[in-house]
Amino acid sequence: MKFNSDSFGDGSRLGGEYVFLKPHLSHYAELAKNRNPHFSWGEMPEGTKSLVIVMHDIDAPTSRDFVNKVGKVVPHAYPRTEFYHWAAVDLDPKTFIQSGEFSKEVTVKGKPGPAGSRGTRHAINDFTEWYKGNPNMEGTYFGYDGPAPPWNDEKLHTYLFTLYALREKRVPVEGNFTCKDVLNALTGLVLDKAVLKCTYGIYPKARA
Repeated sequence: MKFNSDSFGDGSRLGGEYVFLKPHLSHYAELAKNRNPHFSWGEMPEGTKSLVIVMHDIDAPTSRDFVNKVGKVVPHAYPRTEFYHWAAVDLDPKTFIQSGEFSKEVTVKGKPGPAGSRGTRHAINDFTEWYKGNPNMEGTYFGYDGPAPPWNDEKLHTYLFTLYALREKRVPVEGNFTCKDVLNALTGLVLDKAVLKCTYGIYPKARA
C-alpha cells in the first residue's frame, strides 16, 4: 500500500503552514496556519471499502512540570508519551485529501464535529484535554490540529501519520469519539496500513 504527501517528505521537517504553534521572537510561540497536509495513496488491498488516518506525536512530555514555563527547559531525556492530533474515519479510498480541506486555521475552542465534509467523521483530539481549565482556549477540539510542541522543549518531536485500509465502509464508533476510540474500533477491520513520519520543534535547540 502506498501513502504519500505533497506537503512533506517522509522523515522531513513539517512546514509552518501545517502546525498549530510556530516560533515567535519575543513571545516564544504564536498560533500558526494549522492547515491539514495533502495526502494521497495507491495500491490498496483488495476489498478496501474505507480508509482511516490517524496522526499522533510520540514525544509529548508525560507531565506539565516544565512545559512552556519561563526559565524552565523540558530536557531531551524527559519521559515521553503519545499525544493524538487527528483521527479521520470513513474516508473514500478513491478521493485524496487536499491541503487545507479539513482544517484551514486554528479555531480557538475547537472546530465542530464529528461530521466532516464528503461523509467523513473526525475524532476529538487531545487538545481538548490539554486546554481544559484554560478560559481562553478550553473547548472540544474535533478534527485536525497540528503540532504544538512545548516552546521550551529540547527534543525535536516526531509525528506519525498512519493510514489504515479497512474491510468495512464505516468504522463502528458513534456520537463523539476520541482518537483512541477509533484505534480500539479497528480491531479485526484492518487489511493493511502505511506510515508517514515528520518532525517539528519550536525551541531553538530542537530546531537546530
